[in-house]
Amino acid sequence: MDNVATVVSPGIVIAGTVSGKGPVAVNGRVDGRITITGDVEVTPKGRLVADVTADTVAVAGAVKGNVTAATSVVLAAGAQVEGAVDAKRVEIDPQARLKGRLVMPITLPRGVKAPQARSSSDW
Repeated sequence: MDNVATVVSPGIVIAGTVSGKGPVAVNGRVDGRITITGDVEVTPKGRLVADVTADTVAVAGAVKGNVTAATSVVLAAGAQVEGAVDAKRVEIDPQARLKGRLVMPITLPRGVKAPQARSSSDW
């Protein structure tokens, strides 16, 4: 039973924090925060008004909040995310929508320095 997902079923609304070990599949609604060690899936009917932190996050529904993954984030066709997406690897389907910021940290080879960002006053 180690691979059985916790499911937030359609019609269920959770207000508050969801935390623990995954996988977790959201078919209903979560308002608050999701912090999972493992995988989180937001199905096409899933709705989050929450920040999500997990090992991997797959979104096919709607998320209003920041999505942070230790490994990867996948925004599938039909996904709608409003907030920052932060992961080492991000896949965005052409039919997905992201309104926010994309952060993909990199490790540069030794001795290579990242260019400094220009300030907005340089215009």
